Amino acid sequence: MMGSATYVTPFGGCILGKMIPLGAAFLVAAPAMAEVISCEMSDGDTLEFTIDHNQFVDAVDPNEPPRRKVTHVSYGARSFPAEPIVIGPTRGFHADGLGGTTMMFIMQPGGAATLTNRELGLRVEGLCEVKN
Repeated sequence: MMGSATYVTPFGGCILGKMIPLGAAFLVAAPAMAEVISCEMSDGDTLEFTIDHNQFVDAVDPNEPPRRKVTHVSYGARSFPAEPIVIGPTRGFHADGLGGTTMMFIMQPGGAATLTNRELGLRVEGLCEVKN
């Protein structure tokens, strides 16, 4: 074996000279790329969505069309699609078309969050955690 390369066979793999089972070889070789954001909002509702970091990977070919990033948001009894936002440690989403309105959700690195909808005059604070 050369260096710290991972070799996977039908029976497992070898990492740093140690044999490991096949399932464990794939877990080590492919880190989790999704975060579940779960929030308790000040209006008593729970807000939850997932950010799949694989959606933020650059295109392989510059001629590829832009990739659409989508998450599914659950907010109280409502659910809707939205575009996830990742800016450094800040997480959130942007959703258009909810009755002709625009909803924006931003979670700061410490977990403090704000959900806004200017057209409806909505502003709800919350506290979130990231579950991997």
